[in-house]
Amino acid sequence: MFDAATLPWPRIDALAKAGAIALLPVGSTEAHGPHLPLNVDVVLAQEVCKRSSAKLGVDTVVFPPLTYSLTDFAAPFAGTVSLSAQTAKDLLVGVLRGIARGGFTQLAVVNHHLEPAHFALVHAAAKEANASGAFRVVVPDHRRKPTGPLLGDEFMHGGSHAGWYETALMLAAAPQLVDDAARLALPDNPVDLPAVIKGGATDFHQCGGPLAYFGSPARATAADGERLFEVLVEATVQALQTGFRATP
Repeated sequence: MFDAATLPWPRIDALAKAGAIALLPVGSTEAHGPHLPLNVDVVLAQEVCKRSSAKLGVDTVVFPPLTYSLTDFAAPFAGTVSLSAQTAKDLLVGVLRGIARGGFTQLAVVNHHLEPAHFALVHAAAKEANASGAFRVVVPDHRRKPTGPLLGDEFMHGGSHAGWYETALMLAAAPQLVDDAARLALPDNPVDLPAVIKGGATDFHQCGGPLAYFGSPARATAADGERLFEVLVEATVQALQTGFRATP
């Protein structure tokens, strides 16, 4: 794995010409409970890029992450920065085209911000970027079967924002960013987010998350996080291998 941000342009040029895969981590800047930082989604996307690169068996270049996008549900909380869907999509398309102009023909968007409208615009941006036919963009989507059920009941039933799922991953990837005293004091908040959103809720307050978390963060462990990363990495590697074999 090569970190694009730390390399001079001739090295990037050489890697692109040699057929390296470009990975773009995508997340958001949003509230994740009183125990996790605003950059949870970014940290997780970068960690999946790093771990997946070690298993792909080819050179990869990880570009600096996209840290802002659509995040309407967390918008009422301090520190959250939400872009419009159009702005976020245009930004992502522009970044992908910029990477491709540098000579990369295989690009992957590794997204770990799960807000449905955001994930939809990620897929839309990839489709728009792919329309040129000059390069291929693949978007692994771990929400879908068979991967989703392997990530646990909390993940599948929608209460995974800053709960057991994300807290466990953060304990494995960046434990120094987790406020353990705060998380261990948090009671379970079992909310079926898809159901309440379908019922008309438009932000986390209305969803029943006044502290911007759902699920069971106090139950998370680093060992849980390691197991989850194994699932995410396996799904990501498979998606990239399959996607880049396909004809654009």
